[in-house]
Parts: sequence; structure tokens; C-alpha cells
Amino acid sequence: MIGKRQNLLQRILPLVLFGALWCLLIKHLSVHWAVNPQYSFGWFVPIMSAYLFLIRWRTRPPVEFAHSAVARWVFWTAGFALLPTWVVEQPNPDWRLVSWLLAFEVVALSLCAIYFVGGKSWLGHFAFCICFILVSVPWLGAVEDFVIQGLTQAATVVTVASLNLFHIPAVQHGNVIELKTGLVGVDEACSGVRSLQATLMVSLFLGELYRASRSRRFVVVLCGALIAFLCNVGRTFLLTAVAAKDGVEAIANWHDPLGVTILAICLLLVWGVVRLISGPIPKLLPTKAPPLTPLSWRLISGLGAWFLFTLVGTEVWYQSHETKDNSRWSFIWPVYKKDFSDVSISKPEADALICDQARAAKWVNDDGSRWMTFFFTWAKGPIRSRILARMHRPENCLPAAGYKLREDRGTITIKAKDLLIPFRDLDFEYAGEHVYVFFCLWEDGSKHLERPRIRDEWNQFAKLESVLLGQRNLGQQVLEIVIFGYNKPEEAETALRHDVETMIQTPTPKISAFPVRPSELPAESREVHKKPV
Repeated sequence: MIGKRQNLLQRILPLVLFGALWCLLIKHLSVHWAVNPQYSFGWFVPIMSAYLFLIRWRTRPPVEFAHSAVARWVFWTAGFALLPTWVVEQPNPDWRLVSWLLAFEVVALSLCAIYFVGGKSWLGHFAFCICFILVSVPWLGAVEDFVIQGLTQAATVVTVASLNLFHIPAVQHGNVIELKTGLVGVDEACSGVRSLQATLMVSLFLGELYRASRSRRFVVVLCGALIAFLCNVGRTFLLTAVAAKDGVEAIANWHDPLGVTILAICLLLVWGVVRLISGPIPKLLPTKAPPLTPLSWRLISGLGAWFLFTLVGTEVWYQSHETKDNSRWSFIWPVYKKDFSDVSISKPEADALICDQARAAKWVNDDGSRWMTFFFTWAKGPIRSRILARMHRPENCLPAAGYKLREDRGTITIKAKDLLIPFRDLDFEYAGEHVYVFFCLWEDGSKHLERPRIRDEWNQFAKLESVLLGQRNLGQQVLEIVIFGYNKPEEAETALRHDVETMIQTPTPKISAFPVRPSELPAESREVHKKPV
């Protein structure tokens, strides 16, 4: 009786444990899938992966003996790495390196378990459907930015050339296309990276479904990337052609329907390429495999105990360091300035930000310089707040409005009241004019109230510092100041230091004290945010 119970536990406990591991990974990735439209395709990846695993399970090969000691070393290394990875993930859900580490660890543990059960033949048989989840992990920031900027530039150049070829006058200004009816910005949503990633997912899935060889799968992926780029250029061309004929405002009526149509055409073309290269889906007969070799009781119980310790220990660490303090500084709008007026935040932009409060305004300073300021806040608590606050940075967003980044001057600190506030100092060029952008990303709830810590998104050590201090799910706020009218960056920085001290207030009123929500702002023309494609 005891032997039967132990045998039953050896079969059920691995399913429960690895089910929990995969749920943990999917829960972490799902936040990115939910808040970043670029990775919304990720919701389909677990379903596809499970379907491929089911097909592979029905055709699994005979069980082989697992004799490699390397597999045990990889198993325990990946298992022990779960603790530091999960601890660092709590205050840094936006740190994509952590997402990749967590995904690799879960995948490595799953591959080792497959190897222990069925040997080398099973490892090769099931490896692809287990590793397939990696296509849904957000790309590292440097890679993603490089691809986005490259695809955006390429799409803009090809679109402008195509428009002029069809006798539609168009001039390129960075990532902005000038038409006779107005300016059309080719932003990151129209760069083609979203369709490229979705096409990559579909190409890999169909290559596995059709059991194509490695060389044929490589050809399918290349063809899919080319098809995705051409389809995206076609979409951008059609939208700008509509804008040239009916006005920039007409883009809103065609943007989403045309995007869905082009994506469907792209996926159908990819399917056609796979069908042409690989032929029909092979008919695979189920195999009668011998009984499975149960996982070692020592391995599975040890990993289960460590996984439980990881979850419980992490919660104990952060909950014991939580503070109810929610102090923050606020921005006082200089309504007394010359030509002060609110700047509209469109509904698509507000939907992308998903912030709790937002306001933007512009004015003319006493020395004739023109200022535009954006202030966004996210409440303490939701994991998505940190991700959203870091998604929309000026070096990523402003090029879509025709701004060209000239220099990243690093971080400066400005003293305002009893605070030292960090700003990222960026130099841009717009229509031949120097533009100076100062971007501040701030986390609320610092434990050093007498002299708050400097928070710098570009400094990785600040992320590890949050772990040591036990701070997670803090409120976020972003202040972005765009200044026109100075010839030298030193002049803009001097003006910023002089004016910011009078615009910062501490302690801050409650979030509800903000005057307007994005949907309540007046509709006015803006200098920075152009109509996106």
C-alpha cells in the first residue's frame, strides 16, 4: 500500500509542480502581453505550445535510459536560480533580462524532466514545443529599440518613395511624412516589429506542425520576415494615401480595420509558403510507448521544497519591508506664464499610457523660449504601473513625431526644495531647430524621506537596490519637459534649474487632487505628438 501511494505521488507531484512553474512564468509574461500591444500575440503562445506538445505526446518515441550527469547539474542550477530571479523580479517586472532568466530556468527544468523520464530520444522529440514559449518573451531593450528604429526608418523611406512614384507629393522628416494635408508620423506601432514578431511565431508554429526540416524552417522564417515587412509597408502606404486624399483625420477610420486585414493577409501568405515548401501536414499514427520512468523522488521533492521556499521567502522579505508611506512630489503648473494652454492627449495615447492621472501644457517663458511639459502618474500597487512608466521614453517616442536624437548627455540632478530630482538630459533636432528634453522617472515611497534616493531608470544598480530595500509595487510618476529656443544645452539646463524649483511642491496632494483626466483635456493642436499611422 505504501509503495502504491509513493508511486502515485511520483506521478502526480511532478504534474502539480511543473504546472505551478509554468503558471508562474505565464503570469509574469502576461503582464507584458496585457499592457504592451506589441506582445499581445503572446496570449496564443501557451495554447499553441500545449497543442504541439499534445501532438508530440501521441507520437512519442520509446523510452531510453537517462545516463548523463550534466542533466542533473543543469536541473539543480536552474532550480536554485529560481530564488534570486524571483526575488529580483518583484520590484523589477519590467526588467527584460529577468524575464529571459525566468523563462530559461522554467524551460531548462522542463527539458531536464523530459530527459529524466524518456532519455535523449524524448528530449529531442519534445524540445521544440517546450522552447516555443520563448517567442513570447519581450525582447531585450537594446535589441528591440534597434529593430524598431531600423524598421521604422525603412518603412518611412519605402513609403515616401512609393508615394512619389504614384505622384503623391511626400517629404520625409525623420519618421514623419509631410503631405499636402498635414504631417503623418510613423510610430513604433507602425514600424512593423509587431507584425514581424507575430509572423515569427506563426512561422515557427507552422514549421513544427508540418514537421519541416531545419533548413526549410529557416527558409520559412526568412520568407515570413520579408512578407511581414512588405505587408506593413503596404499598410503604411495605404494609410498615408488616404491622408493625402481625405486629410490626416481620416486615418483614424482606416487604421484598425486595415491593420487587421493586412495582418490576416500576411498570415495567409506565410501559411502558403509553408504549404508550398513542406507539402501537406504529415499523417502521424499514435505510438504504443512503454510505461514511463517516474522522476526521482529525491529530485522532485527537493525541487518542490525549494520552489515553495522561493515563493514564501520572497513574500516574507517584501512584506516585512513594506511601508505605508506614499509621499511624493507634485508639479505645479505655471498657469501665469505667457500663452499657457493645455495640450490635448488623444484617446489612443491615453489608452496606451493607462495612467491614473495625466496632464500636458505649453507656454512661453520670459526669455522667449517655448516650453512643453507632460506629467503622468501611476498609483502604487499594480505591477503594470512600473512597466507602463518605462515603456514610453522620449528616445523611443519622439522620433515618431519627426524628432532626431542628437546626443544623450546622461543624468543631471536638480535641487528642488529638499529633493534631489534626476533628469535624463537629451538633445534632439526638429525641423532644423535644437530641442532639449529633460525626462524624469520617479518612484514614490522612498524610505529616505529626509533625502530621497536618486532613481535613474538607466542605472541597473538602482533596480538591485530596490531588492535590498525590500521595495516593490511603488507608485510611479513621469515628468518630461521639452524646451525650444536655446542654441546651447547649457542654456536650457540653466533655465530648467531656475524654473523647476518653483514648480515642484512637496509633500504632494493625493492623486485625486489632479484637475483633469486624459479624456477631459481640451482638444488642441500640439507641437510634439503628431497624428500616428
